[in-house]
Amino acid sequence: MVIVMSALLIMPVAASEFAEPEVVEGNPACDDIICDWIGFKIEPGPWEGTHEIDGLGSITIEMVNETHFNFTATGVLINAVIVKGGDNAVLYNYHVYNDGPVSADTMLGPALNPANDQYFDISHIEFCYIVDGTPTPTPTPTPPPVPEFPISVPVVMSVFALAMGAVVLSLGKNH
Repeated sequence: MVIVMSALLIMPVAASEFAEPEVVEGNPACDDIICDWIGFKIEPGPWEGTHEIDGLGSITIEMVNETHFNFTATGVLINAVIVKGGDNAVLYNYHVYNDGPVSADTMLGPALNPANDQYFDISHIEFCYIVDGTPTPTPTPTPPPVPEFPISVPVVMSVFALAMGAVVLSLGKNH
């Protein structure tokens, strides 16, 4: 008699390294979470590869399996990631759970389908970020040029000396 044993590995939704995933009903967007967050949505796949973000930077996605991925951001910091699959989405909110944005995370994926204990296929992935609010430094204005006098300093000194001499001479004549 041969006994065959198999192990069923179900990755929990909470596989993220930096955020506690939250299943959210419907189809949320970044500005639904916090109004000034900007969303960069990748839809449809392929998910794997480098995706440019509006001249600000890029997101590189590495698929771990068919439903879970790792990401690395360059040039922007990520406040949250929304992974949509099925009727719900999974929100990985680094702003809440990590005390601030991240540049990478691992093992993100959609919700588990309770009907068959399989993960939903990914419909879209949205990365939430905020443009750095640091103002661009204003260049120091160039001071205006010092005006040039038409008369040089030695000429002014000579005129002053002559005037002083005239005063001395006039004082001498009155005594």
